Amino acid sequence: MPDDRLSLVQTFFTRYFGGHVDQALTLLEPTVVYHVPGRADLAGDFVGPNAVATPLRKFLELTGDAIDVLSWDDWLIGTTDIAGVVRVHLQRPGRVQVFRFVFLVKVSQNVKIARVECFYSDPEAFERFFSW
Repeated sequence: MPDDRLSLVQTFFTRYFGGHVDQALTLLEPTVVYHVPGRADLAGDFVGPNAVATPLRKFLELTGDAIDVLSWDDWLIGTTDIAGVVRVHLQRPGRVQVFRFVFLVKVSQNVKIARVECFYSDPEAFERFFSW
């Protein structure tokens, strides 16, 4: 099962970062919770695939569908959670930034994503990047 769980999480992010949000949503539990910290428009707790689609699509829209994955630095696999550490290059008009994110993902018994929590290496820089 660990390989199935890791493959599920990797596929979710590959689809999402590649702009295939609808395909990524098929990998979520109906009661999924997607947590984004902070005060930006992208922040909040989003429950259910339809609600999760909102911040995913908004993130892609704000970055011009340009989420360039520089590297997946690490995967930590626990009994129910998987953490992925990724470095990404993001662009907006007049702004370019490299961020490190940690995604903590809970996988259900059904091998679907039940919860995603996002953490940023520099939350203040992230807020500034999306402030206008």
